Amino acid sequence: MNKFFFIGLSIAITAFIAANALLMFGEKSIISKNIYVSEYERAYPNTYTEKLPKEAVAAPRDTMQIYVQEREAIEQWVVSEGDVVQAGSELALLNEVESQEQRTLWESEQRALEAEKSEVQNTLRELESAQSKQSGSESESASDRSSVTNENGDTIEFNVDLSVGVEVPQDGSYATGIAQANQRLAAIDSQLAVIDAQLSQSLSNPALVSPVEGIVAKVNRDSNPLSVEIYSTEKTFMTYVLEDEWQDVAAQDRVFIQAEGLEAAIPGTVLSVSEIPAEDSRWLKAYRALDPKEQANPIAFYEVQILADEPITENIPFGSTANAEITINEAVDAVAIPQPWIFDRQDMNGSTYVLNEEGYGPVAPVTINFDMNGKAVLSDGVGVGTIVLNVDSLGKYKSAPKVFMPFPSEQPDYEFAKNTNWRKYVEYFLAR
Repeated sequence: MNKFFFIGLSIAITAFIAANALLMFGEKSIISKNIYVSEYERAYPNTYTEKLPKEAVAAPRDTMQIYVQEREAIEQWVVSEGDVVQAGSELALLNEVESQEQRTLWESEQRALEAEKSEVQNTLRELESAQSKQSGSESESASDRSSVTNENGDTIEFNVDLSVGVEVPQDGSYATGIAQANQRLAAIDSQLAVIDAQLSQSLSNPALVSPVEGIVAKVNRDSNPLSVEIYSTEKTFMTYVLEDEWQDVAAQDRVFIQAEGLEAAIPGTVLSVSEIPAEDSRWLKAYRALDPKEQANPIAFYEVQILADEPITENIPFGSTANAEITINEAVDAVAIPQPWIFDRQDMNGSTYVLNEEGYGPVAPVTINFDMNGKAVLSDGVGVGTIVLNVDSLGKYKSAPKVFMPFPSEQPDYEFAKNTNWRKYVEYFLAR
């Protein structure tokens, strides 16, 4: 009888102790607890920069195309590839008998371009002031050219190869329409410069002249339309971004450029990022050869122009290879913590554990600016000097438990101790 009594009593006592232990130390217990955290880190400010390395090619900032539709109009070419020309330099001599008709046509074309420029400027002002969605879209495409028939019945045409539309998107985002309007204005100004240069010539010695200073890149003497391509003397660096990189790069991003012929890396800025897939060109072919990457979409290459902060005075030929490093993200005096320390992350928001002034480890919501090298660079949520905790068990409790951690330790420097004179140790102990 006594044996079974003591067995039952032992079971009851054990059950009582176990039940109280669960109530006191279980996950749902409201009794405060102390949790040991072995891994923690104090947040300190730093500057974090995320960079995108790209291959690039030296290219002219602007390219001027001047066309002559009929070869009979050209009496003699006076330039060749590689020639440096000034504004007003003769490119080709024209037939004198056609000069008066041609001048009249240029004057007519000049008036038409000035009228078109006024219309595009009005459209640009409307786009910039628009506040509501545009229900439709308007587009215009123009290829301005002039033609004249000489005494022999031959038709001679001159034009600058420009075809730019002004298109208003239906989604209410006017950036594309504004960009195209500015592009069209630049094209009109370019063509007006060509016509003004032609009209400034003497009637007795008509000639096709250069409207700008530059370098003759190509002279097409054989097939219609005959043409002269002129590169501006100001150099830029051309590169291309893929579909998944396009969102990361924007105009005015900082860039560092290194190229053969430069004494050191030079700073620059992104001048433009195209929204339109790049057309096949010598620059795109060179880029694809320098950085051959396979992708599913074969046309998703977008042109990026990079302009050095200072004019390039070194002897760098067009088409030479360069390395560009584009800063796509930067945070000054920001806090970064290891990415695994953030939980419940959704896009650029999440949570982490921090140590507060009372010694508890509550949850702190955080906003992530960008990720870099395994760390999340924060824009909000953790201040400078805050101690961030890495422990999964904190999430098991209804309220934040108290936290205790190991003291920071520092190993003595053996070489420093060995080279310290014994008198220093004596003075230290006597001072204590």
